[in-house]
Amino acid sequence: MKAQLSRVAESIAANIVEGCGAASQKEFARYLDISIKSLNETEYHLLAARDRGALALMLWEPLTSEVIQIRRMTYALRNKVLLAATSNRISQL
Repeated sequence: MKAQLSRVAESIAANIVEGCGAASQKEFARYLDISIKSLNETEYHLLAARDRGALALMLWEPLTSEVIQIRRMTYALRNKVLLAATSNRISQL
């Protein structure tokens, strides 16, 4: 379980970094979407670890809160990136 959690947590940042090199804003937004999905999976692994007794409630709560906060920030960034992509497309018309 620890390996799965590490893998998915590392993929969050890796997808954002990879998306920074995207050819377009829309493509960058797609990488952010993948990061959001990895955040969802991270939250699940934390919940599963808590339910199996592998993670104490005292540790689970702040970790899950942090994942939720990061997901909100990533959603906000994705929305801004998509808005910028739409604005660029409209200005080119």
